[in-house]
Amino acid sequence: MKRELRRLGERLRELRLEQGLTQEQAAEAIGVHPKHIIKMEQGAVNVTVAILVAASAAFKVPLRDLFREAEKEDGGK
Repeated sequence: MKRELRRLGERLRELRLEQGLTQEQAAEAIGVHPKHIIKMEQGAVNVTVAILVAASAAFKVPLRDLFREAEKEDGGK
């Protein structure tokens, strides 16, 4: 489970940076405290479905894209 949380955190960070958002801006868009964004990106906390849905909307991607690894890591599959 820890590995999956870490991968999700890496993906959230990647999407945030692609959108050009700071952690503070992402936190505001998602509706969480900036410290929670930091912990999410580190894979240090469980993330609720409600937060995942909000992140999907904030980053303008389908929910399923939050669980995809970076293209460069999975060979573009």
